[in-house]
Amino acid sequence: MADREQEAVAGARGTSPHSGLRRATTERAILDCLAAEDGPLTRAELSRRTAISPPAISEAVRRLESDEVLVAVGPRSGVPGAVATLYDLAPGAGVVVAVEINRSLVRTAVGDLAGRSLERADHDPPDDGHVAPRLDEVLSALGERWRADGRPIRAVAVSIANPVDPASGRVVQLRESAFPAGVVGVEDVRGVDPAMVVLDNDVNFAALAERDHGAAADTATFAYLYVGERHSVGLGLVVDGVLVRGARGLAGEIGYLPVGEGTGRFRFGEAVAAHGLAAPGPVDEATLERAGRTLGEAAVAVCATIDPALLVLGGPVGLIPGLRPHVEATVAELAPREVPVVAGALGESAPLWGALAEARRLAWESLVSGRG
Repeated sequence: MADREQEAVAGARGTSPHSGLRRATTERAILDCLAAEDGPLTRAELSRRTAISPPAISEAVRRLESDEVLVAVGPRSGVPGAVATLYDLAPGAGVVVAVEINRSLVRTAVGDLAGRSLERADHDPPDDGHVAPRLDEVLSALGERWRADGRPIRAVAVSIANPVDPASGRVVQLRESAFPAGVVGVEDVRGVDPAMVVLDNDVNFAALAERDHGAAADTATFAYLYVGERHSVGLGLVVDGVLVRGARGLAGEIGYLPVGEGTGRFRFGEAVAAHGLAAPGPVDEATLERAGRTLGEAAVAVCATIDPALLVLGGPVGLIPGLRPHVEATVAELAPREVPVVAGALGESAPLWGALAEARRLAWESLVSGRG
């Protein structure tokens, strides 16, 4: 059929070859605009923020409302002029869940797709080697409760204190791990599409959270040094804004650096543990100085390798008052150039908020792409 004949047929049907693309673009703009706002918007506000014509916005809102993606939540109050209806994501758009698993507890956070946090809770930890059953228990209870409210779980992100192979999505078992979790993979998250599940190391999630909303928000290349109790140490590497995981998910396993006393392959982790730091609790200045020196020497190796603009110190032990200045002094003394050392802004919650943001990204991309 000739091009003009195709156009005539399309015109007779009230569409054009580009109308579908225009509709998808408008709907995506509306959804992205709602995600960027802390609260619902009227059609006029959506039009102004997206620079899309009011008729096109109104038509797209009607489609999204018909498909139960948007819902009218009431009138805009306190403004002059005609009453305008506010629109927000419909409950059926669902929620996203983050789960943080470590030796001492299981934390969960629930949020909506627009970026609002809905709930946070602490749960009993799993027994070593029995992470998958505990994960299933926690998620099953959450899923049942939120489905009863008409809000299904759309995506799940699991933060775990072990490295994760990015190719297989499964935990990499290391005998020196501070938390021997057993074999866990994305398939252990039941009731959710495996494509909507992400499993990653807690330090990686913490680094992403500090990149997006924390101490490194304006820094493209930085290192996040996590220090936990005993020999729990890790490093999140962000280079040009991208998290570096490595070929097998082992990037940042700095416990294996040959730094400090000893002859084992986990020398740096053992050297950190030897200082006996614990949080909370008072620590004498001499111990802080020795621990800061040990951590600073490892940080210098990182600085000489990736040349970060910033080094963020995090984790329950890493944030002990008085430790950071000693790390920074060692870096200033030994590194090729001075690198600022700052405290993480998100505290111990950083892995959980990083996981929640990743779950939301997965769910949002799925929702938006489904409108194309």
